[in-house]
Amino acid sequence: MIYRITKFDPKKRNEEGHFLDNSEWTAISDIGKSEYRNVDYEEYEQTERAYAESIKLILDEKNISSLKIDSLELHHSFDDFENYKKDGRLKNIDVDFNNEIDILENGTILNLTQIQKMIRLILRETIWMNLLESEFKITFGYDYYMYVECSKLKNSTINRIETMGLFVEPNRGQRTIKITDKNGK
Repeated sequence: MIYRITKFDPKKRNEEGHFLDNSEWTAISDIGKSEYRNVDYEEYEQTERAYAESIKLILDEKNISSLKIDSLELHHSFDDFENYKKDGRLKNIDVDFNNEIDILENGTILNLTQIQKMIRLILRETIWMNLLESEFKITFGYDYYMYVECSKLKNSTINRIETMGLFVEPNRGQRTIKITDKNGK
């Protein structure tokens, strides 16, 4: 199954699944902007922690203790990360570029602590990657969308994720194609 896990209330989607609330923040760069209801850093970080914690809950349920990096994209340098520290993008995340970021490559195995840090860095738009295991995959879309592909989640795990303010939507984005003949049957 594929689960879409987001902070976006599905009740605010149209029939095609597009989110309709344009005042909802979608990135760390939206902090303090009036068009996004002046989201503050504390609210941002609370949501970011919920994403990282939701993955921990899912990994615990699936008895997975590590994931492998796939499709890694590193477009930032040491200087970029130093500037991120100065401008607050890395606030409350201790990142050593040389020993934690620059050494990453496809196939690198991450433990749970590293996974949670990488999720936060992905959400802060400083790195990008997929995280996977043989029967498990985490991918990220634009605008704070996270997808988890795995066997069916327990209702208790979904409920715990949703109590953190996130929404778990199973099978969204998967389209069933109905094949019809030329008469529409």
